[in-house]
Amino acid sequence: MKINISGLSEGVHQYNLSSPAGDLGLESNFIGDAAATITLEKSIHQILARVNASVKGVFVCDRCAEEFSDDVTTSFTVVYSWEQSEEGVEKEEDDDFHILRKEDNLIDVSGPVSEYLRLAVPVKLLCKNNCTIPDHISAAQQSADPRWEKLQTLLRTEKN
Repeated sequence: MKINISGLSEGVHQYNLSSPAGDLGLESNFIGDAAATITLEKSIHQILARVNASVKGVFVCDRCAEEFSDDVTTSFTVVYSWEQSEEGVEKEEDDDFHILRKEDNLIDVSGPVSEYLRLAVPVKLLCKNNCTIPDHISAAQQSADPRWEKLQTLLRTEKN
């Protein structure tokens, strides 16, 4: 997901890009293409990129253990600024602020899109909002561990 910024005029520019989830380095539970709508706002000193991205994911429900698919969406902003020619001044980058050299022609948003899509996956994965723990319990699960039988006798004597 690269955008050519050479010759880009000042103002607002919109791009719709897509890339296979595997090409972005996303895990195997992300399927299909990751789509991103990118709005660039270019000024004299910087480019502000507002990104809305989405991809389909296949997950396992934390309650019922059923496999389900869901769309993962995220929005974020990244700032690209051109380096200034000040001597002896150290420039710092962080996750959402990048420094471009005068000769840079491309902005690659693949890394941030991949990272933000991974972070957008919920911690608690539920196949639906009202998903409940299944009522059916197999006979193998109902049989008690023999190590707990002595504790059961303590409970019985306490009740009597």
